[in-house]
Amino acid sequence: MMRRRSGELAALLGATLLGPADAPVEEVAIDSRQVERGNLFVALPGERSDGHEFVGDAARRGAAAALVSRRLSTPLPQLLVADTLAALHKLAAAERDRGQFRLAAVTGSVGKTSTKELLAALLATTYPTGRTCASRNSQAGFPAELCNQSDGIAWMVAELGMNHAGELDRLGRIARPDALLYTVVAPVHLEFFADLDGIAEAKAELIAHLHPQGLLVLNAADARVARFAARFCGTTKRYGLANASDYWIEEYTSRGVLGSRFVLRGEGLQVAIDWSLPGRHSADNLLAAAACALSLGVPAAAVAPCAATATPPPRRGVVHHLAGGATLVDDSYNASPVAVQRALELLGETPGRRVAVLGEMLELGPAAPTFHAQVGAAAGRVAAVVVAVGGENAAAIATAAAPAEVHLAADAAAAVPLLRRLLRPGDVVLVKGSRGIGLDRLVDAILEEG
Repeated sequence: MMRRRSGELAALLGATLLGPADAPVEEVAIDSRQVERGNLFVALPGERSDGHEFVGDAARRGAAAALVSRRLSTPLPQLLVADTLAALHKLAAAERDRGQFRLAAVTGSVGKTSTKELLAALLATTYPTGRTCASRNSQAGFPAELCNQSDGIAWMVAELGMNHAGELDRLGRIARPDALLYTVVAPVHLEFFADLDGIAEAKAELIAHLHPQGLLVLNAADARVARFAARFCGTTKRYGLANASDYWIEEYTSRGVLGSRFVLRGEGLQVAIDWSLPGRHSADNLLAAAACALSLGVPAAAVAPCAATATPPPRRGVVHHLAGGATLVDDSYNASPVAVQRALELLGETPGRRVAVLGEMLELGPAAPTFHAQVGAAAGRVAAVVVAVGGENAAAIATAAAPAEVHLAADAAAAVPLLRRLLRPGDVVLVKGSRGIGLDRLVDAILEEG
């Protein structure tokens, strides 16, 4: 946990200190609503708002100091720098130097958060372990999370994400991971890349920052990820291909939204798993996490009991049984073409009348209509009813979803009464879309009625 005096912080960051030098500061907050007493509030510029506008709110919530790029009229001690994000990166790098823990980083286009949570749970069976909260994997979120890790941990598990080339290089300079785990490279953020090879190259930026005696864990089933092995001279473990990697899955049996059963195999290992997380993609996430954890010293006997207690992160496949007899699967946190296709495959394995509520997928660039049409066609093959939510790309979903019963809603609010009318006892409803579409609000409205 970061504990420094305001004067010490000013010297570290090359900041002009406006206020006393002896103010004790603990931890970092980048959202004024999450400020706790004693925090350093970092005023970051944003697309929609400027953190400097919320320094007063941070002060009222008990912040000890504010990191700012312009002088403000506030009694709160201020650390004045040219660039608050760059200063936050510098502070996080210093905390990484000072910390006594090792760091395991998880990245990839999809599955990062779930794999991170599973890896942290597995490591925690053997070591004191910290982790990044939720999906705080960004240029601001990860550095703040690093500064806020509890004292005494042996491992920190961090999810690292990017939208543009160069971002993982910057995060890697801070994280300097001792273990690095890749999930898959998929068409996410194609708005900012020419093709999948460009995404893969951006993901590979982290490898240069992996400790030379560290551990690289690669998905052998993804050809682009598998090729990363040539970039690292330390220990590499592969997962995903039966008898052609170090760890793989056998005897997989899906129970739809109720979970699955399978056997983890590899390196003399045979572990039977029976758990409630739905979908083969969830099993693959456990496989990835187990490959990393086992390679870091977690005993095989810890894997099955840990898996049995696993629950999905909020909005990522959480199952709700409604009073009217329908089952709603809340996967509304975010969406990409690969992730939606996987979710639809899962829906197709579940008995009952299937209803797919699909929001638009954002940041897909010029290929967006094609990806939405592909998703619509997949939905039409497995669902009796398809509700597409959004604008032109939602219409592409709806058009491609025949012969299913198709409905188009302009936004999440319009979809609520529509879905209420459609629901029947025994229905299985999948809700999935990009976060910007707001399908979480649809889920909450349906749950309020039971």
